[in-house]
Amino acid sequence: MSELDIRIVRISEVDGKHHIHRWEMLRYGNSPEEISVDLKACVEDDVASECLVLRLEALYTYMRSMVRRPLLDYAVEVVFEIPSLASHVDFSRSRDRVGIPPSLMAMMLNVAIGALRGMIAQKTVGTPIEDRPLPLVNVSQLVSRLIYGDRPPERVIPVDTQICV
Repeated sequence: MSELDIRIVRISEVDGKHHIHRWEMLRYGNSPEEISVDLKACVEDDVASECLVLRLEALYTYMRSMVRRPLLDYAVEVVFEIPSLASHVDFSRSRDRVGIPPSLMAMMLNVAIGALRGMIAQKTVGTPIEDRPLPLVNVSQLVSRLIYGDRPPERVIPVDTQICV
């Protein structure tokens, strides 16, 4: 892969994905119940404008009455412009996936996680979860999961040993 020139075009909330579940927040209150945070990532390409769009969503939940209840559902979208995108990304569409090099995916996720953390902090001011920021995320493990699923196949070196900073 040649040297990469990348620019952040836009960081924004995803319409319809910035929901605070107020009723559950009231029921949660200052409960000592553990909050679970799940992350979902989705990458879409726009070859015509040489852009990749990374959508990262966080879902805060807790257990009440043996049922997992949502507290916060929040997503950000980060648009990256990458000149000569086709030379850095594989658009073969096998299994409807875009082949993104692990180092590029890690860089994009770092930006999106930082943006998501800040936007969640702003959104949750004055709520019972304002002191529960987005936890630290091991980006190399996240990239490995996105590429290989839960476990890499045999004889595959995990991405976290391939990413060089």
